[in-house]
Amino acid sequence: IYTRREVVEFILDLVGYTNDRPLFKSRILEPSFGEGDFLLPAIERLLESWQQVGKGGNILSELSNSVRAVELHRGTFEATSEKVFSLLRKHKIQAATARKLLDEWLVQGDFLLFDAPHQFDYVVGNPPYVRQERIPDVLVAEYRRRFTTLYDRADLYIPFIEHSLNSLAKGGSLGFICSDRWMKNKYGGALRAMVAQNYHLKAYVDMVDTDAFHSEVIAYPAITIISREKPGRTRIAHKPEINSNTRSI
Repeated sequence: IYTRREVVEFILDLVGYTNDRPLFKSRILEPSFGEGDFLLPAIERLLESWQQVGKGGNILSELSNSVRAVELHRGTFEATSEKVFSLLRKHKIQAATARKLLDEWLVQGDFLLFDAPHQFDYVVGNPPYVRQERIPDVLVAEYRRRFTTLYDRADLYIPFIEHSLNSLAKGGSLGFICSDRWMKNKYGGALRAMVAQNYHLKAYVDMVDTDAFHSEVIAYPAITIISREKPGRTRIAHKPEINSNTRSI
């Protein structure tokens, strides 16, 4: 399920990944980048920040650690890699340098088996919604060994959230659009406890009956913004008006 551009921009704004900041000094993670719905706008903002705020220094040394993005499906990985390459070339980056950035930024593999070399200031995306019965038993067993929140009949997006939260640096922010069932159902209990004890659920935006995706979904979508900081109040919004000019809720 792919996310509309205006929703992606909204989430990037909410987590603070905006091009008026020195984004090249931070790190962003996209754990399941698919066709690039989140990845491409994030890179666009990064390049604008680097060119405007960073004054256009050595792009390879300054940006090589700025992005990590993971995709399991090889065909999708390769197709989106070419989209990223085209975007870099559009910004006047030499082809050889662009290829080196791709090698640093993009990872083909299973995010739930991915051990990041460092923590991240931002994590954004639309994690996969996959039922356990569709996953080989040996792989489910490995996921359960790694992730304490994969409880009962939890869908795959639950350990995606856990792994992403554990990947956040202190003060970092996560912005996901996915099912909100983890906040209400039994299988979300372990994840709710994890968030309540160690993180701040900063914003919850109910996206039910909102045209957030390129196709219809029945998974009770919501945007959640979670930061790695002391727990506090949560801002709640229902059926927001989202467009390309939306900057807050």
